[in-house]
Amino acid sequence: MAGAVSIVKEVESVLRQASADRRVDVLRRVTDLFVGDAEHFTPEQTELFDSVLGQLVAHIESRAVVELSNRLAPIAQAPAKIVGHLARHDDIDISGPILSQSERLTDDDLVEIAKTKGQAHLAKIASRVSLSETVTDVLVDHGDSDVAHELASNAGAQFSKIGMAKLVLRADGDDRLTHSIGRRADIGPHLYRQLLAQATETVRSKLLSSAPDSQRDMIRQVMADIAAQVTPKTDGMHRYPAAQRVMKPIRQDTDLVQRKITEFANMRSVGEVIVGLSILSGAPIEQIDRLFHAAAGFGLMVLCKALAFEWQTAYMIIMAMPAAANREEAYFSELREQYAALSVASAQRVLRFWQGRQNAARN
Repeated sequence: MAGAVSIVKEVESVLRQASADRRVDVLRRVTDLFVGDAEHFTPEQTELFDSVLGQLVAHIESRAVVELSNRLAPIAQAPAKIVGHLARHDDIDISGPILSQSERLTDDDLVEIAKTKGQAHLAKIASRVSLSETVTDVLVDHGDSDVAHELASNAGAQFSKIGMAKLVLRADGDDRLTHSIGRRADIGPHLYRQLLAQATETVRSKLLSSAPDSQRDMIRQVMADIAAQVTPKTDGMHRYPAAQRVMKPIRQDTDLVQRKITEFANMRSVGEVIVGLSILSGAPIEQIDRLFHAAAGFGLMVLCKALAFEWQTAYMIIMAMPAAANREEAYFSELREQYAALSVASAQRVLRFWQGRQNAARN
């Protein structure tokens, strides 16, 4: 450790009067000393390196900091404070190696960074060798299409039920994301059915051709079931003007609209339910119609949560869906668990992303 002590003294001198090149040279020597014997340093010794590196980084050009980040990223014993500093750097060339590799970052670190930094930072986090459900939940909520694809393609990423369900809804209209999710081994049967139902024929064919032999029969069966259960979405858009006339007198009273939606759902008056949901959410009727006639109820569940409905109201609306007719009670129990786990803010983010996809597909 004598070498480290001497360098500490040299650092103090360098910071006072040395040139930029000299500071970079000292940074490299300190880094060499640490990297060469990192696994044998005590916590106290590692903390000393942390302090020294932190002082140097504050006084050198970014090119040298990028080099430091790349060298520290693979080291499990890297100094925690400097790693945390580098991970939060706005320059992705500096933060990227740490975000994608460093074992020093905790789930709390990753969640905080994912909530406060840009999409390039989130994409680097999404590429890590392993990711917990806690982190993927946040990445699904805050990430763009590239982040979602990176996550879905990452075999080491673990997803909660609600996280996977949100990812499936986000895949509607996105062939690349649909294909990535469809190749995962951890997607449940209900969500897989929804994924295939909203997929294009091109993506379905790709999933079928790339699936292991053991899964192909199952995929064919799901696709046959979907084809057999296709129901005309409604009697046609001509039914909505009538429903709009029914709802128009009360559209300014949101509490009354919600009560009427519940009543109409109980009577299976689909047109009025869809118009009412459109009034409350501001989403076009055709988008609500698409959710209502989906192969699974998750999208409609997200809409209900985004509107802050109680579960009983959401349940009655979902039960009015054509696809709900042949569902077992276990399916609704799973939806109820997801509904409880889903926050209103998260539902609103997912819904906005989905709406953006639908608008892009129409234009």
